[in-house]
Amino acid sequence: MLPLNAVRFAPTFKDVGTSQPLLGCGSCIDRPVCGGLHLRDTGALLVDCLSFCHCEDRSKCDMVCPNKPAEYVRRHEEVDGWDLSTIPLARDVDMPRLPEWIPLLQGNLVGPRTTSVDDCVALPLTYALKGRKHATRARTQQELASAYGVRPRHGWVLSGVQEDPAVERVWPLPDISRIARQMVHAGAIFATSPDFSTVIDCPRQDNLHAMKRIAWVWYHMTQGGLCTALHVNGRTDHDFMRWAAFIRNQTAVKAIAYEFLTGTATKLSIGQHCQRLTELAKQVGRDLTLVVRGNAEAARSLRGTFKQVVIIDSTPYMRAMKRRKAYVNPGGKASYVSVQADSRRETRALLKHNIRVLRLAATAPFERPVEDRQASFDFRSSPAQQDTDDESPQMPLFTD
Repeated sequence: MLPLNAVRFAPTFKDVGTSQPLLGCGSCIDRPVCGGLHLRDTGALLVDCLSFCHCEDRSKCDMVCPNKPAEYVRRHEEVDGWDLSTIPLARDVDMPRLPEWIPLLQGNLVGPRTTSVDDCVALPLTYALKGRKHATRARTQQELASAYGVRPRHGWVLSGVQEDPAVERVWPLPDISRIARQMVHAGAIFATSPDFSTVIDCPRQDNLHAMKRIAWVWYHMTQGGLCTALHVNGRTDHDFMRWAAFIRNQTAVKAIAYEFLTGTATKLSIGQHCQRLTELAKQVGRDLTLVVRGNAEAARSLRGTFKQVVIIDSTPYMRAMKRRKAYVNPGGKASYVSVQADSRRETRALLKHNIRVLRLAATAPFERPVEDRQASFDFRSSPAQQDTDDESPQMPLFTD
């Protein structure tokens, strides 16, 4: 990774996809898979992606980097190379019916008494696991209900978007397919594959390794009978072209996942990433469901591109935890007011209220109220209807 004094150049490290690739990309053996890096205004700072390597002690670096040959070969072999086409065809799993908006819990706010708060409730993927290393298994249905105080009416949805230490816990699991089957028995109806990071200040081989791991974990979760959305994480336009080719070949991919929470959440990046998702959908050429974490506005802008756009939102839980009550303001946006909720019963009611209000704000189309002209009409301002003799008009009762 780059030294700290180079962080100020970070915006220029994002691939723009339209300029010439870096000078060193031309002779790189991974160019056919990588596609090259297209950066703006880097000058002599970067010659190729290995220019990102400035480790003083490479033994402490966990990046997949050719400057550590023995470790590099091991990481290359553990995923069977960077080519996505080496992954076998996955089994077909039926896509469940999902609502357009799903609340995500990150803890227990309602106490030991199990309650039903929604048809579908989401959890971070590793929150459904128990144990460590080879002893890891999925929590049972009863364990999930008691741990989070919730029993969804339809089923659990598991989100693979988490902090890196939690996501990395999934990769070394000895039998991901077996754990996925246990998740299905525990009531999981849908999941998104782990979001292994494709950071911008590292050699491209680390990005390619992360993408291949995403595809492998998706394959094993699907083989376990859990309908799983493929998380299409990428750094360049070429990465999304590779994902499109992979999805075309893997007909078991019925949904893809994306997050607008970190580097993709900046104003300069949202438009670019929405365009990449739009192009991916066109290249795939069949109906897909998009599952989004983060920017709801970006998700809504993609509704015309995908068969369905599903938003997984942790806001109801986080606001309830901070004792904030949601309401829809006159502009149709969600706003919050501080409330007192000392008991479990009050917190349970607050969580249910926030879920109900934020679903309405996220899914119901906002229409400004139409002004009632009759209600605002001032009859007193109208001139009196009179004849020229200053008498009010009257119908004659008798003819002459």
